[in-house]
Amino acid sequence: YGGLFFAAFGTLVGWRSTLGTLAGGWALVELARATGPLGFTFGSVPAALAGTPFVAAAGIAGPWLLSLGVAFTAASLVYALRRPKFLALALLSPMLLWGLGRTVPEPKPAGHARLALVQPNISQADRLDRTKLPEILARYERLLAQAPNDVDLVVIPENATPAFLRIERQYLEPFARAAREKGVPVLVGTADLQGSEVRNTMLLLTPEGRESVVYAKIHLVPFGEYVPGRALFDRIGLGTLIDQFLPYDQSPGERLEPVGIYGVVICFESVFPRPARVLARKGAEVILVSTNDAWFGRTRILWEHYAMGSLRAAETRRVCVQVGQTGITGAWGPNGEELVRFPLEEGVFVLAVPRYSGRTPYAVMGELPVLGVVLGLVLWGLTMGGPRPRAPTP
Repeated sequence: YGGLFFAAFGTLVGWRSTLGTLAGGWALVELARATGPLGFTFGSVPAALAGTPFVAAAGIAGPWLLSLGVAFTAASLVYALRRPKFLALALLSPMLLWGLGRTVPEPKPAGHARLALVQPNISQADRLDRTKLPEILARYERLLAQAPNDVDLVVIPENATPAFLRIERQYLEPFARAAREKGVPVLVGTADLQGSEVRNTMLLLTPEGRESVVYAKIHLVPFGEYVPGRALFDRIGLGTLIDQFLPYDQSPGERLEPVGIYGVVICFESVFPRPARVLARKGAEVILVSTNDAWFGRTRILWEHYAMGSLRAAETRRVCVQVGQTGITGAWGPNGEELVRFPLEEGVFVLAVPRYSGRTPYAVMGELPVLGVVLGLVLWGLTMGGPRPRAPTP
């Protein structure tokens, strides 16, 4: 599916390869590939700019402005191989991105939140094994005992255990007891059964003994949490095969609302700009990503997923905090700069997080400005003449 977008890009530049179609076409492909229920952003350009001075420009027009800037520079360098005058043009995008980043309105300070981030470092195989539940709960009890009493929130990652904590009460008790004894709310990730529907949720436990599902994941992973078109596979006789791969579909949540001052997103949702943007627009002062990245081991995807936090921070001018099962646990500042990254080991990490309010231009206007620029570039490129860029012959 994702390859179709790049095939379209190849067709476009094969027909008319110009500076406009190369730069605008690439940015358009990345924007389109990230759109819809099958959207996917891994392998896109913006994450490569995480933590750099250029990423702050995402507060103006989002991550695809960064794609456009990098693509424009790359296309200019290709043309410069035959026409050196394009070398100067290649400097335009870095200068513009840096300059635009300086024009994003400063966020309004709103105090601090003190968080205890629990990174249990439980392997994916163990986390899926219900026979390991006693060991898993013992580990959480040990870690929760280390959490200080003077924090505002204790955060435990997505799908903390293989149990349905709200349903299987005996497994919920260690987390509820920690909230009561420490006098601190505990936010823990758990699968939840609501009627006949399974949801990926965050459960809030209060010191007073109350509990509530405060968020259910909305943007599910295709072929990871649900199978798109499952009924079609059943009709063509492949239902049994699909059931072996993923026996049931999870159901998406229905509401994207802040949890107090926190804009909570779960795992895959943080690779898309919309959830954090909507939450910031609705008043969230801190973006909080709860994730289980144990699936990824120590591969590139682990680091790329964490780097997405830099984009979400810059787009919203909020601090973006990520807490992961096996890492990466860390935080990005409102300009997309890395504030802290904790070791890839078991631990409880305490972090004082600045809270911010206010709206960026991107939070207000979304993708429309960059989409207009990109489409304009492509149309301009289609009307341009001239040869395709070629490397000089030796």
